[in-house]
Amino acid sequence: MSITRAGRAVVAIAAVAAVAFGAGTARAATSAAAPTQAVMILLDVNTSFATADFGAEQAAATAYLNALPSDVRAGLITFYGVWTLVTAPTTDRQTVAAAITSATQVGTRSVGLAPALAAAQSALSGLGPSVEARVLVLSDAEEITGSLASPGIPVDVVTWSFDSDDSASTLQSLATASGGQAATPASAASLASAFAAVAPSPSPAPTPAPVQSHHPVAAQAPLPASAPWHFSGPLLAEVGALVVAIVVIVLAVSGVATSGRRSRRLAGQVARYGPSRARSKLTDREGDSKVAAAALGLANRALQVRGTSRTVAERLDEAGMAMRPAEYVVLGACASFVLALCLTILIGTFLIGVPVGLVAGWLGARLLLSVRIARRRAAFNEQLPDVLQLLSSSLQSGFSLAQALDAVVREGSQPAAGEFSRALGEARIGADLADALDSVATRMDSQDMRWTVMAIRIQRSVGGNLAEVLRNTMTTMRERASLRRHVKALSAEGRLSAYILVALPILLGGWLFYTSRSYMQLLYTTTFGLVMLCSAVVLVVIGGFWMRALIKVEV
Repeated sequence: MSITRAGRAVVAIAAVAAVAFGAGTARAATSAAAPTQAVMILLDVNTSFATADFGAEQAAATAYLNALPSDVRAGLITFYGVWTLVTAPTTDRQTVAAAITSATQVGTRSVGLAPALAAAQSALSGLGPSVEARVLVLSDAEEITGSLASPGIPVDVVTWSFDSDDSASTLQSLATASGGQAATPASAASLASAFAAVAPSPSPAPTPAPVQSHHPVAAQAPLPASAPWHFSGPLLAEVGALVVAIVVIVLAVSGVATSGRRSRRLAGQVARYGPSRARSKLTDREGDSKVAAAALGLANRALQVRGTSRTVAERLDEAGMAMRPAEYVVLGACASFVLALCLTILIGTFLIGVPVGLVAGWLGARLLLSVRIARRRAAFNEQLPDVLQLLSSSLQSGFSLAQALDAVVREGSQPAAGEFSRALGEARIGADLADALDSVATRMDSQDMRWTVMAIRIQRSVGGNLAEVLRNTMTTMRERASLRRHVKALSAEGRLSAYILVALPILLGGWLFYTSRSYMQLLYTTTFGLVMLCSAVVLVVIGGFWMRALIKVEV
């Protein structure tokens, strides 16, 4: 019995899931023998520390680490505006010491201490209920206001104070409330004596966990990355849903690829008895990948279901883009996913990066198409006076209107030559020439072209010299174009001011996010910040439309 490609994919996915489940179970069994002593070191890496002071902070942390009993498991969390789990609790002192030494300064505040304490508590509680756990905080408490909640385990502190916004008293109050101790940087090693009274319990040391970054919101999770991996009910449900989703995607892609190959074979048989046609750049080439064919098939089906395939095709034709609607949709979707991935990596949370990236990519694709259409229409309107001059000269030389249009097609430039070629082709297969030219005016949204068609219709009805009529129309168009350029020059200052006022908050916000992320993250990690951010976006959009209405002058 033969196995289909989808069946082989399902078997492979099931095997991977089984291996992952076995590895997780083995890891959980290995971590069952937990140590009886553990400490999490919280190292403040904000830039308020001078280089020498930061070196002293690292030295104090290293001295405390070296003074710990050999069986005490130690881990490291660095924090500033956000916190980062650098090393999970382990008895490998060299790994922890190297992590302390290689820590770099970033951020300007210490407000990530509260979520870092919660993360340390979760990581230590995950080692087991019988563990004697403590937390060591080394910080100057830069811009920390109010009191800090006790994490439920003793917290020892080593404090610095450089200026008026350093809240060393807050850390000392935390140590008192939690049953911990406070020490100066020079006597940090003495805090390790808190583990001397606890009997050692030998246990194998697991390998350190990889470095993982978290924002303050992620610190509220019940099982952070520092805790051992337990296969709970929700985790098994998520793994099962992921496997089912992958199986469905594989089956759908395999089915679409099979139907696509079948339809291409049928189309090839029919094409043997008909004229050859131009092949699409992306879909009809020999040797196309199966993934591309499947994606184009899905996009084509989606457009047909929504009934927008014809609309998208017309807009692509108006923009002068030689691609099919399915190709445009696939390229736009790829760009959206890439943008979503970049924003997720930049922001650090998929809850904002994915939706914002997808919406921005979709809007960007539509904006690109609209800009291409607008530029092509503007180029047509600029070429129209020259086209009318050529038509007028040809008519005056004795050519008919159709012959004059043929001269425009042969000697003109794009997009005017292409549009008049379309109208001439429609006239040759039986359509009225005036109606064909009127469709050109509609496609190009050209009021000047509509007046030209109106002049041609009137001349056909009442007679007269069409060459002279077109020459007068051309003169009027050129005068209006000159006036339009004059108005554009006078309104250039207003348009430049509008561009600057709209772009300034966006560029400034992006620069602040790049240089001081902890300062800007309040805009998307708190409810009040999200309200402010949405309000700012709405106000910028309203202001942009308002200034556009002020500087737009109709001629």
